[in-house]
Amino acid sequence: MKTILILEDNQNSLDMLVRIVGELEFEIEVRSATNLEQAYLHMIRGSIDLFLIDIILDPHYAGDVSGIKFAEFIRQQRKYEYTPVIFVTSLDDPRLYSSRDFHCYSYIEKPYNPVYVKKTIREALLMPLKPERSGSIYFRNDGLLYKKEKDRIVYIENSRRGRIIHATDGDIRLAYLPCKDILQELDSENFIQCSRYAIVNKKYIEHIDIANRYIKLRGYREPVEIGIMYKKVFVRIVVNG
Repeated sequence: MKTILILEDNQNSLDMLVRIVGELEFEIEVRSATNLEQAYLHMIRGSIDLFLIDIILDPHYAGDVSGIKFAEFIRQQRKYEYTPVIFVTSLDDPRLYSSRDFHCYSYIEKPYNPVYVKKTIREALLMPLKPERSGSIYFRNDGLLYKKEKDRIVYIENSRRGRIIHATDGDIRLAYLPCKDILQELDSENFIQCSRYAIVNKKYIEHIDIANRYIKLRGYREPVEIGIMYKKVFVRIVVNG
């Protein structure tokens, strides 16, 4: 299963791209977004294999290049360092944008040529990518070794009294370890520290209340606090990019 995120503010253009993608021979999950907020949420909730990004998301603003800023954010994430990006644009010379630091794979011009669009997407999906890092992590405690799949870890509570690994297949209580060391062991862009005492898996974020500083995680009733000292970085990485 391949997952494609399409970011396009024009609903008609978005619908057309979705239809074209649906005609490909691949088994594809399409995640569509008409604005940056939706795109960020789709991105952090799961893994994306290909990005289709409209460069201009606000045609009423003459200097808008929101799509490029989103592509820059993508390339800042180690997980998406090699993920192909295709720009969707009506600019006169989109090649000017395809050679910048975020290494655009290709571009699709409006109005769409379905044959060319399919060819470009097909080639991008078949690109060899950097191998994924290990999907498992091992915890040691009292002489015992615990194995957890990273994707099953929802969040980690951490204090001097110890750690609690909250996971979909059961919790584990462990001895204290500094958050920076926990993040290093996890070695995944999916995890982010949101306070002095908590690390969350971005894939399980259901809702973020910036004003009241809390995160609602899928499957958990109790919210997780966003620390005052962590709010700015958290918003920059997860929300604003």
